Amino acid sequence: MAGSLSTQDDPRQVARRQGRQEGLATAALAAGCVAFVNLLGAEKALLAVTLAGLALGGLPAGSARSRALAALGLSAVYLATLITVLIVYHDKLTHLLGLLKDLG
Repeated sequence: MAGSLSTQDDPRQVARRQGRQEGLATAALAAGCVAFVNLLGAEKALLAVTLAGLALGGLPAGSARSRALAALGLSAVYLATLITVLIVYHDKLTHLLGLLKDLG
């Protein structure tokens, strides 16, 4: 009898897929928040964008979708801030890198 159900109708498969997407959404939100911990943490923001994108695939409206969208928003704010800082302070950062090179 269990063999007559397709894998899409199997409640365990549906629950597993939904749990995976909710886990990805939570991981994306955590990575988006951690990106603010240190300067130049763009890799964490990009990871959050990737995880949120994976989580949003087929997610119905709910808390997991909200977490994934929040992760996308946090990551976008972080990346925009990082790019702005790099553009505005480019000359000072270049000077700092030169001083650090002289120290080494």
